[in-house]
Amino acid sequence: MSLRTLPPFTRLDRYIAREMLIPLGIGIFAILLMLIGNLLFTYAPWFFNYGVPLTAVLQMVLYYTPYLLVLSLPVGAAVGAALTVNRLTRDSEITVMRMAGVSLRRIFAPMLLIGVLLSGANFALNEYLVPPSMQQFNKLRNRMFLLAPVPNLTSNAVIKAQNYMIGIGVAQQQGNAVLLEDVLVMERREQGGWLVVKAPRGKYRNGIWELYEPTAHYYQPDGTVADVQQATRLVINLQVALQDFFSAPTPEEQTMAQLGEQIRRNRQMGLDTRTLEVSYHLKAAVPVACVVLALCAPVLSFLLARAGGFVGVLLAIVLVFVFWNTLLLFQILGNHGVLPPLLAAWSPNLLFGVGGLVILRRLE
Repeated sequence: MSLRTLPPFTRLDRYIAREMLIPLGIGIFAILLMLIGNLLFTYAPWFFNYGVPLTAVLQMVLYYTPYLLVLSLPVGAAVGAALTVNRLTRDSEITVMRMAGVSLRRIFAPMLLIGVLLSGANFALNEYLVPPSMQQFNKLRNRMFLLAPVPNLTSNAVIKAQNYMIGIGVAQQQGNAVLLEDVLVMERREQGGWLVVKAPRGKYRNGIWELYEPTAHYYQPDGTVADVQQATRLVINLQVALQDFFSAPTPEEQTMAQLGEQIRRNRQMGLDTRTLEVSYHLKAAVPVACVVLALCAPVLSFLLARAGGFVGVLLAIVLVFVFWNTLLLFQILGNHGVLPPLLAAWSPNLLFGVGGLVILRRLE
C-alpha cells in the first residue's frame, strides 16, 4: 500500500462511521424505550394500588436507565452495523470498494472500532454509574412499597454491621419483628480471634437479636478452637435497618471489586458463590458483546443484503435474540455448576466471535 492510498482510506473510515451513527442511535433509543416500557408495565399494578406519585415513577425510570443502557448498547451495535452494511451493499458501494482493492476486513474495521468504543462506554457505565443508580432505585422502590407484604426470602443474605458479619438463610417479617432461620453470626474480637455463633432460629426487633439454641465457637487468631459453648438463648444488641434483611446487595448494585469482596466473604461463611461468580464475570463479558455483535452483524448482513432493506433490521433482531438467549442459557449452566463461572460468562462471546471471524475469512 502506497502513501497516496492512505487519505482515501481515512475518508472511507469517516464515511462508514457516519453512515453507522444514525442507525446506531435509533437502535439504542428504540431498545431503551422498549425496556423502559417493560419496567413500567411490570410495576404498573404497584403504582396504582399504592398511589405512587408521577414524580416518584419518573425517578424510578431515571435511576434504572443506566442499567438499561448497558443492555441497549450491544443491541445498538448490532442494529447499526447490520443496517449500514445492508444499505452499502444494496447501493453497490461495497462492490465498488472491493473492486478498488479494499478488503471486507478493511470495510468493516470502522464498525468494529465503534464496537470497541461502545464496549468501553458500556464497561464504564456498568462499573461507575450503574451501582449507585441501582442502589437509589432499590431504596426508592422499598420506600414506595413499604406497605407491601414481605414474602419469605431464601437468598442467603449477608449483613455487615460494625465488627459483625451475619448470614441469614430465611427471613420473614412479622409486624415490627423479623423471624430468622439458619443464622450465622461472626464477630471479630479485638485480639484478632473470632466468635462464630450458629443458631437454627432467631428473631430481630428494635436492634435486639435473640438467637435460640445457639452454639458458639471461639477461635484463636491462629484458627484453633479455644472453646465451644451451647445455650438456650443468646441476646445481641446490634442495630440493623429492617430492609437489610430483604435487600442484600445485588450484583447490579456493586462494582466488580465490591462483588469480588462479597464473594470472598460468602466463601468464608461457607455459602454457595457460583451465582455471584457468574455475575462477576458477566460485568466484563456483557460490555465486550458490543464488539462481538459489531463483528457478526456486518458479516451476516453482507450475506443477506440483496434480499431487501428490511432484512437488515430483521437480521439484527434475530442476531441479538439468539445471542442474549445463548447468554442466558450459559448463565443458567454456570449458576447450577454445569460450567465454571468464567467459561459460562464468556462462552457466548467466544462462540459468536469465532463464528463471525470464520464467516468473514470465507467471504474474503
